[in-house]
Amino acid sequence: MTQNYDVVVAGGGIAGSIAAKLLAETGYDTLLLEACKTPRNKVCSGVQLPYMEKLVGKKIPKNKLCKNELNNIAITTPSGRRISGKFKLLNYWRSDFDDWLNSLAIDSGADFRNEEKLIDFRDNDRCLIVETSKEKIKTRFLIGADGLSPTSIVRRKLRPAEFSRKVTGTAINFYYKGTSELPKNSLELFYRRNFSDLMYSWLYYKDDLLVIGTSSKEDPLRSINEFYKYVHKRYSIKGEVVRKEGYTTSCLGGIFLGSGNVLLAGDAAGLLDLYRGTGMDSAAISGRIVAKSIIDSNEKTPIDVYHEKISKLVKQLKKNNKKQQLRYDNDEGLENSLKWDKILLAQAKMSYFTILNKFQPPEKMSLLPP
Repeated sequence: MTQNYDVVVAGGGIAGSIAAKLLAETGYDTLLLEACKTPRNKVCSGVQLPYMEKLVGKKIPKNKLCKNELNNIAITTPSGRRISGKFKLLNYWRSDFDDWLNSLAIDSGADFRNEEKLIDFRDNDRCLIVETSKEKIKTRFLIGADGLSPTSIVRRKLRPAEFSRKVTGTAINFYYKGTSELPKNSLELFYRRNFSDLMYSWLYYKDDLLVIGTSSKEDPLRSINEFYKYVHKRYSIKGEVVRKEGYTTSCLGGIFLGSGNVLLAGDAAGLLDLYRGTGMDSAAISGRIVAKSIIDSNEKTPIDVYHEKISKLVKQLKKNNKKQQLRYDNDEGLENSLKWDKILLAQAKMSYFTILNKFQPPEKMSLLPP
């Protein structure tokens, strides 16, 4: 017997969980699908500014955060110049954080199924037929929040030509058990094109494990090995790598919000910000907006409402992505983007938008840092 839902959400990450929670709270019969067994790991920094709690709509329980608090950020420029400042940061394992978000969706009334993968979907007389690894389901709307990995389905089904055989982006983390000279409260970011030709490289602690990671589009193994050797010497790291993880995508496209009654959110919609080096906050905002676009659609279609409601976020991301392309053309451009006048201007903007965000509803908040 085919089950019926108002909305099926594919992907139990940040965007999918928040969307499912809001829809279920509003009375929509909602199914949240997660392909992996939960709690499941995700290759992600799991570091975010405190405003993430407002975007989620709940204060994150202390037991979902890492034991070591991060309250300092240091940036190393291509010339070796170091810029540091005090910032309170949330530090969590994505396995714990996403599992908590799943529980919020369940508590709000959404049905949740893990280890059930979306296989296919098709239009069928005013409804969608969604095929999973276990059954077929009828639904009015499908939200694709299943990312851009090689196993993601929704965007690949809608726009197959956007996917290449060549890897277009990679992130790699090494988890190190041992000792180092890095303070456990500091997040170190390195803007060096020989370490990362895509975004930046990072070094920080999660609990007692030192995370050594980088992102790349051309030669990720060379990038991580060069970065590993550099930080190993600079921070007198001693011990051993106890875990390695990586993420790849082959998507060539930019931002795409969906078509008809299939809407995309988070990474699946291309709402990544390489300039700021994060996608968790934009995933949270898009999860809220995509849900409200379905809820608020009356005379207009949800996809039209979605385009209107998310236009501010899309505009900011497109602007940032253009700046990122320019700064990574050469070392001089990257160094100039981190000059003191630009850092001071960014700090002033940060203070302004931090105050402004306190008075904005979550879905209208500005991304930080701006």
